Amino acid sequence: MTKTVVETIYGKYSKYEVVKDSGLISTRITLYKDGKVEGSYSSVAEAVEAARRKG
Repeated sequence: MTKTVVETIYGKYSKYEVVKDSGLISTRITLYKDGKVEGSYSSVAEAVEAARRKG
């Protein structure tokens, strides 16, 4: 499994990171807020939009 930070969004008080976790069978997109898991999404665009709304 390869984890790659795809996007970093800086909110007013927090740092959001969109991480793409590529495996053999599937790819997971996870949103982290200050190093803690905030949620999972089906696409990078959805995760970035969620981070911008929350930020």
